[in-house]
Amino acid sequence: MADFRRFIASSEYFSGYEVFIDITLHNSLDNIVNYFYEHLMKTLVDNKFEVLIEYLKKRKLHIHDFTFEDIKQMNPDNVNYVCDHY
Repeated sequence: MADFRRFIASSEYFSGYEVFIDITLHNSLDNIVNYFYEHLMKTLVDNKFEVLIEYLKKRKLHIHDFTFEDIKQMNPDNVNYVCDHY
């Protein structure tokens, strides 16, 4: 059974970008972050945002303060932030 969570970019350039991710298809924060990255990259490529594509390639997306288990236990209405700051 699908279990979607809301992930939003916390970023100077991508702030507000939102993806609903079925966490039953993932087994770690890294998997979630990679999915978020690929979703964002596809959006940028599809819309030919060349400067933002190059910017994203240089960034390290991450989720801090929470583990994968924490996210699984959270209320599905919570917002989870994916950051790209260092």
